[in-house]
Amino acid sequence: MSDIDTLIFEFLEDLLGEGGVEIASIIGMKESTAEELAEETSMKINDVRKVLYKLYDHRLASYRRIRDKTTGWYIYYWKLDMEKAPEIIQDIENSYLSRLEERLEHENSSMYFLCKNNCMRYSFEEAQELQFKCPQCEEQLEYFDNTKIISRLEDEIATIKDRKSLSA
Repeated sequence: MSDIDTLIFEFLEDLLGEGGVEIASIIGMKESTAEELAEETSMKINDVRKVLYKLYDHRLASYRRIRDKTTGWYIYYWKLDMEKAPEIIQDIENSYLSRLEERLEHENSSMYFLCKNNCMRYSFEEAQELQFKCPQCEEQLEYFDNTKIISRLEDEIATIKDRKSLSA
């Protein structure tokens, strides 16, 4: 399996779960209805439909519909469209990276306070308004060192940027 295939598989697993990957692999090989997929995977029809809708929402699946002559109901035939997957993964990764960078900027520019019971972390402004007392347990709020959080954010950002530079 190539790097891009591995990345797509991991993306689908995160997006859909294990059963969802099974559904994606089936409709990747042949066009199928939700009912056929439910029967083939032993999943509930509603769970199959949820997976199909997630794929459709992420532009990874399409369908065609045909009206059943006897019942008048529409039958939806689903198929997988993985051509857009690398672009979609890139968009999601860019969005995630942007959120991480915003969080890092916020962590670097703020001072935090926490009670000894770890109820909730407060910014300096919030702690000041609370007169440095935890509203949940009434304990004194003390300075919280967020260097570990900053370090983890920096590592995650560096990992993503390294992966992006390798794939470029």
